[in-house]
Amino acid sequence: MNRMMLAFLLLAAAFPAALAAQSVQLADGRVLLAEVETGSVTGEGMRVRRLDNGGVLDLRWDHLTPASAMEWKKRFDLAGDAQDEITVRADEVTYEIGGTRRSVLGRIVDQTTDSVVVQQKGVPSTIKRRDVVGVRKVDAPVTQVMTREEYYGELLQQAQPGADADKHLLVAETLMKVRDYDRAIEHVEKAKAAGNSKNPPQIDAMLGKLQRYKEAQKELKLLEDIQAARSRGGVADFEKGGKLIAQFEKDFPQTKLKSEFDAEKRRFAEARTRFLTGQVAEKFRDGVRVVADKACGDAAMTLQAARDFATAKMSDEIFARVAQQLRLDVAEVKTLWAARKDNSIGRRVEHYGYAVGSWVLGEQAILKDTTQGKANAAQKARAGDSPAAAGGNPQLDRLAKLLRQAQERRNAQQSQGGQEREQTDEDWWREAERVDRAGFLRAYYAEFGGQMVVTFATVSPCISCSGEGTVPELGGDGRIVSNKCFLCHGTKWLRSFKAY
Repeated sequence: MNRMMLAFLLLAAAFPAALAAQSVQLADGRVLLAEVETGSVTGEGMRVRRLDNGGVLDLRWDHLTPASAMEWKKRFDLAGDAQDEITVRADEVTYEIGGTRRSVLGRIVDQTTDSVVVQQKGVPSTIKRRDVVGVRKVDAPVTQVMTREEYYGELLQQAQPGADADKHLLVAETLMKVRDYDRAIEHVEKAKAAGNSKNPPQIDAMLGKLQRYKEAQKELKLLEDIQAARSRGGVADFEKGGKLIAQFEKDFPQTKLKSEFDAEKRRFAEARTRFLTGQVAEKFRDGVRVVADKACGDAAMTLQAARDFATAKMSDEIFARVAQQLRLDVAEVKTLWAARKDNSIGRRVEHYGYAVGSWVLGEQAILKDTTQGKANAAQKARAGDSPAAAGGNPQLDRLAKLLRQAQERRNAQQSQGGQEREQTDEDWWREAERVDRAGFLRAYYAEFGGQMVVTFATVSPCISCSGEGTVPELGGDGRIVSNKCFLCHGTKWLRSFKAY
């Protein structure tokens, strides 16, 4: 027994109730104690916070063992009804051929020094032992491992009902869970013939239920397909599931499974909304970046045009892009986006910043809702030394070079009898690199586009003047003078914030 498993067992002994609710087994066999974030569980996976070190992990279902994934899906109603899934002990054999890793889930039925034979749903697969990467025992849905006939034979061997009516009923209940209704009816009839059940009314009730299910085989098959689409939980799966629900309502308006269908329809809608809300939020945030960068590819766009685009048209382009990606109506995308605050993925914040373009906003807007804005005097006291006194900083050396270049331009203008013209915001926009314009537009949209919520805003001292607003320069008479900082234009600060 390795140390990890020993530690796990000791923890299990000490905290049996808590561990049962919070154990997550990774695909490599490691077991973590973790707390699942509310609202983060979707058809693709979940977000957990480790209890040992506080770290946060975004886990896809394939990061977990099949059994652990199924357990968590059931807890959050993502794997169909609890009665719909029976698990059996199985072998998962992982192997690698040509650099591609694969796995097969079934039962090992034969082993030699050269090969391993795994049988899955009656079909054997022979794997060369030299290609095998690992073999482990897992609990897997019986429908993925065995045929109905194989499972029935194993079930009879385990149950051995004989002439015991209640044992026959237990066999029938189990067979119902794998949709083997004909054999289930046989065992209920045997229970009735035995005449020794401790609960005789249960026999007729179960027989009636089985007859109803058998008569509704087509409805059940369609209902199972809807459940499977919900359990897989991808964009295409929910799209397919929606079509299957519409088909069910059209084909079976007088269904005998109305209560089961209504329950599944509700679960499907909740799972779809939960999943798509997270998807819309993620793709919207990505859309802000893509649309901003695309817009800034137009060299003719002015700063004012960029501002107008951010507040008037940018949202429409982003919503249209997300709708196309998820194959949804724009109206539904807007509804899901508006509901993101109730979804952990939807509430996930992004960082935005105006960087060296912050000065364009003006000092008041830069300091809005920041600690520095409320205690500006205290922030000035913490601004630190001027760049000239700091020394040894590559970034400051680069800025010093820019300062020298600016001084050279001023000297050239003065020698030609010209007068230095202060840079305007449109000058800055026109001369800025595309990446800087795109970053500015992205931040401007997030703060003023009307769609996002700012959760935290902060400022940092200008990297040129260290928050002083002025920089020392060499005057025409050879003396050091303080001129308005060429980078922040005297506004002193660079603004950034978080928003969702």
